[in-house]
Amino acid sequence: MQEFAASVNEFLSFHKFKVLKNKDSVSRQQAIEKSEQEYDIFNKTQKIESDFDKQVKQLQQKL
Repeated sequence: MQEFAASVNEFLSFHKFKVLKNKDSVSRQQAIEKSEQEYDIFNKTQKIESDFDKQVKQLQQKL
């Protein structure tokens, strides 16, 4: 497993992606909260209409 982690880090470093250096400095809960906040921001930019919503609109137009 350590070999795999090292190869992933090499790949990320090679492609100039930031690699987490202090992986223990952020708790799991903090990471979850941050990801939820970022998703909320991202999700506002996405206009998602489910198949269900599309069907409801079609039925409403027929009435």
